[in-house]
Amino acid sequence: MMEIKYKQFVIIPKKPKMSTGKISSQTAHATFMALEQQQKPLIEKWKNNGMCVIVLECVDTTQLMGIAKYLEQWKIPHHLYIDEGLTEIPMGTATALATGVMTEEQHWMLSQLELFR
Repeated sequence: MMEIKYKQFVIIPKKPKMSTGKISSQTAHATFMALEQQQKPLIEKWKNNGMCVIVLECVDTTQLMGIAKYLEQWKIPHHLYIDEGLTEIPMGTATALATGVMTEEQHWMLSQLELFR
């Protein structure tokens, strides 16, 4: 089994409740924007190591914004996606948070969060 040294993480809040399609689109927006901030050599290492993306969950948007501040303090590239309010979520709602590529030494930072269900 291949050891995964590089991962990108996405965190989705349980509240507000979103449809599967909405969650998928918010995840895509956030991951793309987070990778835009990433150093290119690390993206290449991630690509060559399987392009692992792990989707986690948090309780609500307040916790999501707290995690974003935590990542900022550690200088981890990330993107907090704020919805435009065109479909099922009010405008200005934080719906997804994606990290850039994180190294094996950084994975512990999000270990308290559970996999998205």
